[in-house]
Amino acid sequence: MTQKPITDHHAETGDGPDWPDNYTREPPTRRHQVDDRADNRRIPAEQEPDDMTTEPAGERPPLALIQGEGQRESAKARQAREVHERFLAKQAEKEEKARQAEARRAEIVARRERLAETNKPRIELDTDPESIRNLAKAIDTGALPDTYVRAGGVVVVETPTGAMTTDDEPAQIITIVEPVKLARLLADHTYTYELVNEKLPDGSTEPIEVEATPKQFVAASALSSTRWDNLPVLDGIVTAPLFRPDGTLVQTPGYDKATRVIYAPILPIEDIPEMPTAEDIEAAKTFLLGKLLADFPWVGPSRANYIGMLVAPLMRHYLGGVLVPAGAVDATSPGTGKSLLTLIMTKIYSGHMRPWVGDDGEIRKAITSILVDKGGAVVVLDNVGKGETVDQPTLAAMLTMAVWSDRILNFSTSVRVPNDRVWMITGNSLTIGGDNASRAVLIRLDAQMPNPEMRPSSKFALGDLEEWLTDPTNRATVLRHLLILVRGWILAGAKRIETPMRTFTPWASATAGFLDWLGETGFMTNRDSLHEVDEEEAQYGAFYACWYALLQDRKMTALELRETTVTGGEYGSNPDYQDWKGTFLVRKKDGAIPSAVGLGKMLAAERGRYRGGYRLNGHYDSDTKLWSYSVTPKDTPIPDGAQ
Repeated sequence: MTQKPITDHHAETGDGPDWPDNYTREPPTRRHQVDDRADNRRIPAEQEPDDMTTEPAGERPPLALIQGEGQRESAKARQAREVHERFLAKQAEKEEKARQAEARRAEIVARRERLAETNKPRIELDTDPESIRNLAKAIDTGALPDTYVRAGGVVVVETPTGAMTTDDEPAQIITIVEPVKLARLLADHTYTYELVNEKLPDGSTEPIEVEATPKQFVAASALSSTRWDNLPVLDGIVTAPLFRPDGTLVQTPGYDKATRVIYAPILPIEDIPEMPTAEDIEAAKTFLLGKLLADFPWVGPSRANYIGMLVAPLMRHYLGGVLVPAGAVDATSPGTGKSLLTLIMTKIYSGHMRPWVGDDGEIRKAITSILVDKGGAVVVLDNVGKGETVDQPTLAAMLTMAVWSDRILNFSTSVRVPNDRVWMITGNSLTIGGDNASRAVLIRLDAQMPNPEMRPSSKFALGDLEEWLTDPTNRATVLRHLLILVRGWILAGAKRIETPMRTFTPWASATAGFLDWLGETGFMTNRDSLHEVDEEEAQYGAFYACWYALLQDRKMTALELRETTVTGGEYGSNPDYQDWKGTFLVRKKDGAIPSAVGLGKMLAAERGRYRGGYRLNGHYDSDTKLWSYSVTPKDTPIPDGAQ
């Protein structure tokens, strides 16, 4: 296109100055700008220059609007040039944005490929319900390493930094997976992401994966299930080999599916032969009875009772995870050896020892803390205070529970954990009351001398036993002999001798058979002695004995029975008064005889129960709606209609 020459007024009239060849015109003045704006109208599309087409980048011809000397660009020409320049600039900007968008898409694709190469499980967070389902599925299918299900809850097994393997408990710990812990595990072991539409420079959008952490309520909801079909079930971590239900021995470290435990050995124990020889078994018996337990001052069948508790951690899984009663280690005076007996167990099996707490609420907290946070197979509640009674209902209930449930301190959630420990209680002149007396095995020591702690250790078979046990090799020796003995009993047919003990009958019957095979007699024949150290049993036994001696099997209401304690009043002596010789029931809080209502409640709780060789019988009168009571010796028939 031929550019029309640009002229101005001076050029047309010829009265202007002569412009030098190298003259550069100054920008127009405001007057010129105003004049130019008058002509600054949009050029219709049909009037635009013919050559205003889109040229490829890099091939745009320069604008040459001034074609002659001294010629000035007209307003219309300038407008055309500026439109063209803006068009080209927009085209260049569009092309640059397209290039940037393509580069960003390439980055997104490359990032996806890099993430795919990591082989991390991918978990998408979408809507809240979908996120809950995706998280639960990922957990159940093993996306998080070292996770298990324990009593219906998800847990993770970890080894804390700086943790030390000690005699008391393994270095590994079991931690309940809560929302905060889950967030950390997801960040460490998975690629958890959200899809977000990113707006690219060219105006288009591209879905990208942005790593994310699930909302707390979403994580809590995913963990709230108690059904996890694919996670391995974990009961606990043990440091000693144990027997599977089929009688074989767990000797390989790691998780064992049959027993549902992690075996994490800490002692240098040699492999136990599948078929111990007669010499192996005889050597083990000699060591156990002739050396390890030879110097303790046992009372009655206490040695047999202790051996039964000593092998309980080895036999428990073989017997199907049966419940085991508490071992009550009683001594007449300090220094007799009761703590040494529990030390043997905590040293070879790992365990936890803590001071005794008598308050029922505090013992509940202690039980929860131990089962949740502490490892090992044995728990020792050490040194019951003088004058205290082991009658806590929480302790009695725990001993009969396969799974312990409680609310975690400072948390709003409850916890359920297997009660897979052997519990031992120690004290001098123990007093056991309530239901705990029927849920304990009594082990009694009596040195029959003053200051038994002064006995010279040089006279003992193994010297100073506490020092001897500090050597891991010695502890491994003890454990090896016990394993050989239990294996020998299993190979001999695992004999049982029926030994009724309520909830603990399966354990008691198997233990009685093991001890009989070992040649140790008298197992639990001192059960009546537990009632001697049961203050409540002794109180009721004396009361019933005196009742029967004074009133025979006469039926009496609580009011009538209480009236027999009153000598008389302002109207004279009481003809029904009886001399109870201090055996009548009293209130614990103040030692006073209870009211008729209080006495009725005490007797109602004892109906049909035997105490001290007597049975309390309850008789209900449907006409008067009143209860009356009588006592009868245990070897006499129960009265008709008695409850």
